[in-house]
Order: sequence, then structure tokens, then C-alpha cells
Amino acid sequence: MPLEINKSDIYTSVFFNDYYDLKYNFEKHLQKDNNYEIRFDLFGKKDFQTLNNVLDYLLKNGINHIFTYRSHNVEELLDIYKKAINISPIIDIDINSYAFTRDMFNRSKLMLSFHGENDDNIEEIVKTMVEIKPDIYKIALNYSDLSKFFDDMQYLIKFKNEMGKKIAFIPMGEKNSFLRIISGFFLSDIMYASYKNKTAPGQLSLEEYMNIYKIFKL
Repeated sequence: MPLEINKSDIYTSVFFNDYYDLKYNFEKHLQKDNNYEIRFDLFGKKDFQTLNNVLDYLLKNGINHIFTYRSHNVEELLDIYKKAINISPIIDIDINSYAFTRDMFNRSKLMLSFHGENDDNIEEIVKTMVEIKPDIYKIALNYSDLSKFFDDMQYLIKFKNEMGKKIAFIPMGEKNSFLRIISGFFLSDIMYASYKNKTAPGQLSLEEYMNIYKIFKL
């Protein structure tokens, strides 16, 4: 199957100490018309007042974003996500923490994510995710075998073409930054960039992505 070049949407993954820190950075350093992942689980303050202020600011300023919160506490996840659902355009929920009903996502798109290792079975992962019917499939594996990466990418290209769903395919690992570029060129609809601090190993900055696009004239 011939591979076609595409240009992914890049979401800069950010976290801050509190609401005022977020507001300062968006007013002084960040462009509001770019895409962002809000890693609220990495905020210094994660109380409901901070959450409400953050969501209100994002909504009022029309900032396109993915809202992400990681926790092993299911009750905490439900409380946090219930406030973000129908406000944030995309909600990223790890499949191992999924305790929601599909009809809760009326205005927000559900991104269902799986994080794992090189030897995880991509077909079994996708089969499990399909049962929940997400709007966006996110699969992030820490690859140590290039052939496994390319086999998985080919499988996901075929799946994407058949299902017509968006996919975020994120090769993890400090040595796999270039695989992120390959995924973005040939498959992934969404890629993640770092801001001041990386939120995942191997992340590139938005500037690095733009410089690579210039080389390929995309």
C-alpha cells in the first residue's frame, strides 16, 4: 500500500503551577490560536476552583485544546472529567481508567488512549478500544524494535482507512523522536510538542516540528 504524506495537527502539551500561571503564559508567551494539550494532572494546584478558572479561561478565549488528567483514583477522575466534559473540545482518557458512559460525550470528542511497551499487541489494543467507540484512537508505545514500529504503523494505516477515525500514534522513548515525525507524516492526525518541560520522553518542541516541516516544504 503506497504511503501518502499528511500534515498532522500539533498540540503543545502544557502544565502550570496554577490558574494565574496559565493565564500569564497565554497572555505573554503562547499563541492562543495554536492547539494545546492541558495536562491538568501535572498542575501544582489541582483543586476545583483552579479547574473551573482554567476551563473558563480556555472557553472564553476560544483556545482549542485536549484536556488530559491521569490518576489511579477512579472517583477523582470522574469528578475532574465531569467538569471538563462538554467544555473541552477533546477529552483524553486512558483506557485503563475508563469508567464513563459513551453518551456523556455530547459536545466533547472522546480520545481513548493506551500507553504501553514495544511488545504490546496492536491488534488486541485496537480491538479493545473499538468496543468503547472513541472519536479518536491514541496509541503510545515505547518502541525498541523498528520493524515492530513499522508493522504497527501499517496496520493502523489500514485500520484508519477502513474506519475513517482519527488516530494519534505516538512512538514513545527518548531515542524515538524521529519516529514521531514518521508517524506524523504517514499516519497520525495528532502529534504532541513540548513547551518549557516535556510531558513525555522523546517529545519535540513546536519550533523543532516547524523547522522539519520547512525542510520538507510542508
